[in-house]
Amino acid sequence: MKRIALDGEFGFTDEQKARLEAVGQVDQLDTVSSEGEWLEKVEGYDVVCTWGDFVLGNLPKLKNVLVTYPYTELGSFDSAALAKNNVYVANARGGNRKSIAEWTLFMILSLYRQFPKFLRTTEQYPFTSTNSVEGKNVLIVGHGTIGTEIGERCEAFGMTVEYFDRGDDLQLKTSNADVVINALNCNSSSKNLLNADYFAGMKKGSYYVTFARPYTYDIDGLIGAIESGVISGAAIDCDPEPLFDVSNEFYKKCLSNEKILVTPHVAGVTKEASTNGLEIMVQNVESYLAGNPQNILKK
Repeated sequence: MKRIALDGEFGFTDEQKARLEAVGQVDQLDTVSSEGEWLEKVEGYDVVCTWGDFVLGNLPKLKNVLVTYPYTELGSFDSAALAKNNVYVANARGGNRKSIAEWTLFMILSLYRQFPKFLRTTEQYPFTSTNSVEGKNVLIVGHGTIGTEIGERCEAFGMTVEYFDRGDDLQLKTSNADVVINALNCNSSSKNLLNADYFAGMKKGSYYVTFARPYTYDIDGLIGAIESGVISGAAIDCDPEPLFDVSNEFYKKCLSNEKILVTPHVAGVTKEASTNGLEIMVQNVESYLAGNPQNILKK
């Protein structure tokens, strides 16, 4: 019988638990505190369901296993090298795309309409005319399920949407963009793709919005472009660990510039996204053990 390890508490429904037990022996692992301890605990399992702690550093040491988790981005790894050891990683592809799209549109509207400044204000402002998002040009860097969902929402607001796909001339596509949305995954081609030169070359007066990991962009380059007047502002959903930690240095760096709207990794955190993610993870287990793997990441 196949063996399934649950690395963490997931809150599966009774129906989901029954489905997992129908395809394998399910074991709840004890809490671990180090990479070595984690590796020892998961040895011999065919599937590991995890929240991601201690996983990245151990992936090259695993053999003959599926590692799956209930969200989108785990981090960067070499999927081809892992496959040589019959190790595969599956995510909850698209499970939080609607929630992230909502955050993204809120931030675009906030940047253009300056809504945060006026919420519950006790200060008398002079008459202020803000800008509409209607007719603005949006470049979405990353054309996966999340990027596509965001593009559809932007179009519904009357914005013109273009996507950057691998092989395109990124700087050329950026030249006319009023808003650049970074929806990149972490892989070898995306590492620091949006660097200081990229931000310096953005359209003057444009905005930058991202929920992607800092692995894909240069925060110092972004801040420099804002301070030099090239970029008018930004919105960043930071990726602190643990979640919602506002004491880490990256979050503080974003806070240091008042033109950056910053949130502590909340873009995809909704009850609906969580429900979707757990269901997709269960489906990943079922499909893999049935010989039809789904959502396998290639990086």
